[in-house]
Amino acid sequence: MERIKLAIERARQQAATQPASAGLVPDAEFQSLAAPPTAPASAQRPDLGVPVNLLPLDTAHLERNRIVTLDLANPYRREFDLLRTQVLHKMQEHGWRTIAVTSPSMQSGKTVVAVNLALSIAHHPSKAALLVDFDLRRPQVAAYLGLPRGDSLNDVLEGDAKLRDVIVHAGIPKFLVLPTHTKVAGAAEMLASDKVAKIISGLRDQYPDRIMVLDLPPITAVDDVIAVLPRVDCVLLVVGSGNSTKREIEESQRHLSRFNLLGVVVNKATDDMPRDEYY
Repeated sequence: MERIKLAIERARQQAATQPASAGLVPDAEFQSLAAPPTAPASAQRPDLGVPVNLLPLDTAHLERNRIVTLDLANPYRREFDLLRTQVLHKMQEHGWRTIAVTSPSMQSGKTVVAVNLALSIAHHPSKAALLVDFDLRRPQVAAYLGLPRGDSLNDVLEGDAKLRDVIVHAGIPKFLVLPTHTKVAGAAEMLASDKVAKIISGLRDQYPDRIMVLDLPPITAVDDVIAVLPRVDCVLLVVGSGNSTKREIEESQRHLSRFNLLGVVVNKATDDMPRDEYY
């Protein structure tokens, strides 16, 4: 846990040396916030100008929830770094910038994979990550990260908040979170709506080096995933060892065959394996 504390403190010190945000921009416009033409590309911050709330992360809470990619010495971090490398290679090959994470059934570890993958992407020297909780029926990203309650994506979708006011910076450079705190009525219809399409395309197009990771519900439980996947570039399927039946896995692959399925991530959480081991 001490190693995670040190990693977060280093990240905060890095963030403190960065220039201040360039100011708020109406979310309806989604205009580019790139640095002025005279500034070198290396000086441009992927999150420049994004209005955020600086929220420190609780290291003990992260450890309990198997968020391992903040700890350089954690042996499981390299598994997510390998996954990140494979994912980014494929996405760059096709010019993709949005990736969804789903599973055949509940308790497969999809949210753990989504959070760790997004954090690993944020560690990449030339990429930034935006983690979005689009599991509108059972959102868990905020809980896994230990974010305090406040306005979130569900308030934006219901017209009670602005997108610019709910994006969270958790004190880690190049890592942003768009959390959902409460479930949204009519989730499938909302995910298929023009409002969600505008949010996804607007956030994706702000910065060419930002990768959006979308945590979605299990694909066999509801039709939410099928509703939103046409708006997403590619998808990962997370299978929990012992949690998903062969029929559920095959049905999931059949549903996802119409989309850009990058592959299957196996969460090896059996009784004789560490709960936080992945490949």
